[in-house]
Amino acid sequence: MASLGFIAVGGALSVVSGLIALAVSFAAYRYLKIGDVGLLTYISLSFTFLGVGLMLQGAMSLILGLRLGNVYEDARLADFMGVTYLMVENLAYLLLVIGYTRETFWRGASSLAPLIIITPSQLRRYFLLGHLVFDASQVLSILLLMIILFEGFLLSTRSGSSFSRLVLLAFTVLLLAHVTMLYASATMTPFYYIVGELVQFASFSLLLAFLIRWYRVE
Repeated sequence: MASLGFIAVGGALSVVSGLIALAVSFAAYRYLKIGDVGLLTYISLSFTFLGVGLMLQGAMSLILGLRLGNVYEDARLADFMGVTYLMVENLAYLLLVIGYTRETFWRGASSLAPLIIITPSQLRRYFLLGHLVFDASQVLSILLLMIILFEGFLLSTRSGSSFSRLVLLAFTVLLLAHVTMLYASATMTPFYYIVGELVQFASFSLLLAFLIRWYRVE
């Protein structure tokens, strides 16, 4: 019962984070239409992938955690949806790496555009998606975010923009979220996965707030 409760809470947090991610995408796109800032194209597109993926993955976790339908079938579908989201998540981060790379190094070169008791091992399989798949995905996400942070640092030193530094802060918090989720998997502690979800939500909220603030100032 407790395991299912963790899954339901994690699913709810994913859905809310997905909504915030879509709001980030909208805010970035709205400013892009006005200011035509190339990097915002990649932020908007990547957070569209993150938002839709999080909402679908969270919805499946909620169905499993609330024991709606056939729990065994729900678990398999949630497993598949979770793996799919991990792929989409890293695709989104790769888009951000591309965007920051072009903005940092080549911007000036051209114009760039039933009741079931789930054991810890089952929880790891269905909730944390298995050792190899989940851990490998988190390591890849951490690697991509570190590249984003370094290139973002280079970009902020060149532009001197306070907005660039604020965006870096949001991505730093997102990096901490993935480190926390990786620790949750390594220690098989669902509590830290929930903490990671909360930190991820905080990072999306920070980025949304920074975009709204920038839009109003500009």
